Amino acid sequence: MQLSRRTMLTSMVAVATAPKWSFAAEAPRTLVVYYSYMGHTKSVAEKIRTLVGGGLFEIPMANPYPLDLQRMAAQSKYELETGELPPLLGDLPSASDYDLILVGGPVWWNTVAPPVMSFLEKTDFMGRKVGLFGTYALAPARYERSFAAQTRNAVILSSLMISEFDVEERRADSAISSWASQGMSKEGPQAL
Repeated sequence: MQLSRRTMLTSMVAVATAPKWSFAAEAPRTLVVYYSYMGHTKSVAEKIRTLVGGGLFEIPMANPYPLDLQRMAAQSKYELETGELPPLLGDLPSASDYDLILVGGPVWWNTVAPPVMSFLEKTDFMGRKVGLFGTYALAPARYERSFAAQTRNAVILSSLMISEFDVEERRADSAISSWASQGMSKEGPQAL
């Protein structure tokens, strides 16, 4: 079948003036947020961000912990026992700018590290999907339950808990990849 020149020109004009609609789902706006003292959680956060894209935000403390592990442990234990969470530095990202927020930190004293608690306390997730990841030395203990209890107005997705030893030995990469790919698809963030 041959089309007339007039039919071809009319079709070309129609295509050129038609609104540009896209039926493909847009990539979800993703933010990976983390606090890391020894570098383990930072390593996991960077791998997750490489896999899912989006932004990367390190939780900034106004007064960073001392480098001495015993002093840091005593200070963080005091903060957890008294509820006097450490102040954070600068402005925090707005949850309204993202569809999916992945938040991670180390397990300290069997729960969420105080800087992550400070971030959670100051953030209203406004119905956003929030996935959590954590690094631990002994066991994740109450991290997931504590995290969920402190995360306001969020749809909590499944978690990723990684041993610090697996991070150091590079044995965590497949678990990180699997967790990240479960939560992302062409349709956007899914339950992890």
